[in-house]
Amino acid sequence: MSTGLHFFIGKGGVGKSTTSALTALHLAQSGHRTLLVSLDPAHNQRDIFETAFAEKPTLVRPRLVVREIDVDRWVQDYLKESSALLKKAYAYQSAFNLQRHFNVLKFAPGLEEHALLLAFDDTVRRNAHMDDILFDMPPTALTLRFFSLPSITCLWLKELLDLRTRIYAKKAIVSKIKLKSIEIEQDKVRDRLQTLIEDSGRHRRLFTAAATDINLVLNNDPLSRSETERICRKLKDIDMTVTRLILNKCDPQTVQDGLTQTLKTYPLRRFPLSRIRLTGLTALEDYLLHHPCQTA
Repeated sequence: MSTGLHFFIGKGGVGKSTTSALTALHLAQSGHRTLLVSLDPAHNQRDIFETAFAEKPTLVRPRLVVREIDVDRWVQDYLKESSALLKKAYAYQSAFNLQRHFNVLKFAPGLEEHALLLAFDDTVRRNAHMDDILFDMPPTALTLRFFSLPSITCLWLKELLDLRTRIYAKKAIVSKIKLKSIEIEQDKVRDRLQTLIEDSGRHRRLFTAAATDINLVLNNDPLSRSETERICRKLKDIDMTVTRLILNKCDPQTVQDGLTQTLKTYPLRRFPLSRIRLTGLTALEDYLLHHPCQTA
């Protein structure tokens, strides 16, 4: 059985961290080997579990571990890797000053979401033995850029690969004298582009796989409902679909949820408003004890 990937997305403050923590704890209690990953730079999971998490997964209950992604570390790792690849690819041009290009790369747009994608890839690759991996996602804008990055990257890389192939072909026509070092460099560049295209395609398939859930969290108020509709539309623009809505902090006595006709088309899961602050394992487990069905 493939590992289930569960993303918890939504407007800031609606309760993505709390609902993902409760769901992770529920899955672990049900016998699932579960990993909860904090991809949100705010890292609210450490406050919810009252534990200082880190990149190394921490066991908080039997079958439940939590990992906190250090985005800045992943950005630095990406920059180091990119610098090493550039130096290796253009080693024959020893007089060429690459430092200026490295300095520009530090401020390239999309670094944060690319770092999150690298961390996501690392998490999935290292934890194939898990039954479920839950991702507590950043606020809306960064999450949508994260989800769209593989498709956008693939489009750019395919254009670059086509350009590189045409340039190389013209060089071969213009000159019959083939410099061995240049041939090796060109092959390395094209191979690298092809590898990146394959990686982007793999990420895209993971986002849309049958074992992947997109859980869109909202509250029962007009602003939250409006942003939820916008998120649904934007995900459709990149050919992704919300699996279910999670109505958090809802009043069990309220019959009408106030959802629009559009939102009513999605499966709905309710998390009733807690009487106490949901921090610490005791409070989380008590909540699950009294609300087992809504979080199933």
